[in-house]
Amino acid sequence: MAKAVVLGAGLVGSVIAKDMAKDFDVTVVDLNEQALSKFDDIRNVNTVKASVIDPESITPIIKDADVVCGAVPGSIGYRMLKTVINSGKSICDISFMPEDFRKLEYDAKINGVTVIPDMGVAPGMSNLLVGRAAHLLEEVKDVAIYVGGLPERPKPPFNYKIVFSLEGALDEYIRPVHCVVNGNVKEVEALTGIEEIDFSEVGKLEAFYTDGLRSLMYNIKAENMLEKTLRYPGYANIMNAFKSIGLLSDEYRRLAAKLLFPVWEMKPEEGDRDITVMKIIVSGRKEYDKVTYEWYLFDRFDKDKWLHSMARTTGFPCAIVARLIAGNKFSEAGVFAPEMLASNDVIFRYIIDQLAERGVHFREKIVVEKGYFK
Repeated sequence: MAKAVVLGAGLVGSVIAKDMAKDFDVTVVDLNEQALSKFDDIRNVNTVKASVIDPESITPIIKDADVVCGAVPGSIGYRMLKTVINSGKSICDISFMPEDFRKLEYDAKINGVTVIPDMGVAPGMSNLLVGRAAHLLEEVKDVAIYVGGLPERPKPPFNYKIVFSLEGALDEYIRPVHCVVNGNVKEVEALTGIEEIDFSEVGKLEAFYTDGLRSLMYNIKAENMLEKTLRYPGYANIMNAFKSIGLLSDEYRRLAAKLLFPVWEMKPEEGDRDITVMKIIVSGRKEYDKVTYEWYLFDRFDKDKWLHSMARTTGFPCAIVARLIAGNKFSEAGVFAPEMLASNDVIFRYIIDQLAERGVHFREKIVVEKGYFK
């Protein structure tokens, strides 16, 4: 049986490990013994307590692996990735590191390994779908990505619950946002550009700028490109109020997180359920026609398997692409952002179909305006 190593035993790492265990011998690595104890009764899963960024610890653990999956906090993601690459192992990663992973291209090539970072839901599937539309179009005009993880039953005043790192979420609201306007990269302020969008399953949500385009800005040539986070209406104004009095500053952000956590903590055992909503819109030219591709995702907490929606929609893409690497279906040496896989029809279809088998469905819509560019 093929072997996989999952670095990180958190919410998403758990989903990846359990999915891989269907047809792989899996080893999960983490320093948190309590997190590792969740796998005690899982078939085909072994656990190791070790640092994921220490080469002396990690190299012997991953030496026989056919593929490695990274699911660690973004703060250590780059060091983890570099450690795995220099150990000569291919990796699919969802760690959402602040550093530019393209700088690891040379390391990946000289070590002969395949590296696919940001392979979650957004970034991840958002990149893949934008890349697919760009592949099908002759010229990309406009790209818009709307995505959010939300509580199914909002409770005032925030109408929000957190699934991942709270400090990480707050950090997104102070980080400068990069978007593309008229072909040029432009910097705007997070939490601005508020617009309301109506979704059939949820109702009205508000969308505002956050910095999520990442590699898409470099790999996809478009006239206009943006990503916005989705929340229930009124949320951005509350966060802007916090921002205006300094609660999101470096000095007070940790305190803000400490105060908000008891209110924002998602507790499934008390009835909390999360949903994931994502809409991708890409329009452009194909011969003389204007063609618009739309993909829509609405996903719920899995009550049967007790899995958070955000963990499912983030972890499953990573596990699916890791199988492609392990099976040599994609084995080119280098660093490949998810959008770089989209031109391969077989790989794209495999990812979409495998997600559907796991209950994650992307609804596709294509609108053609004949002769628009004549």
